[in-house]
Amino acid sequence: MNILANENLYDPIVVWLRSAGHNVIDTKRTQLAGAPDQDVYDKAVSEHLVIVTMDKDFSRMVRFPPERCGGIVVAKLYRLTVDDATATFGRHFAALAEDRIKGRLVVITRDGARVRASGSSRPKTD
Repeated sequence: MNILANENLYDPIVVWLRSAGHNVIDTKRTQLAGAPDQDVYDKAVSEHLVIVTMDKDFSRMVRFPPERCGGIVVAKLYRLTVDDATATFGRHFAALAEDRIKGRLVVITRDGARVRASGSSRPKTD
């Protein structure tokens, strides 16, 4: 999967994504460091990348429609240690098939992953 890791994503999660075989662009190490959310989204749209972030603003589907990019994964793993957040993210992300992410909003929490298709009023829970 081709992923654009937003700058607020923990480095160990970026490492985990790469070790799982994904092609990851880390915005912290590009010209997108410090860029507004819209610029990150525009890059994902232009290259059809999946955005992986801890920024809950990306869960606003009207502002950032996930079907225009490769999809959006928002990790809401607050109040966990970095190690626990990485392990939780890895467990839930690994359980998702790529076609469940493509063009959708996925919210990962301690309890699992919720998948929402654009225009969907109810989230699907895994």
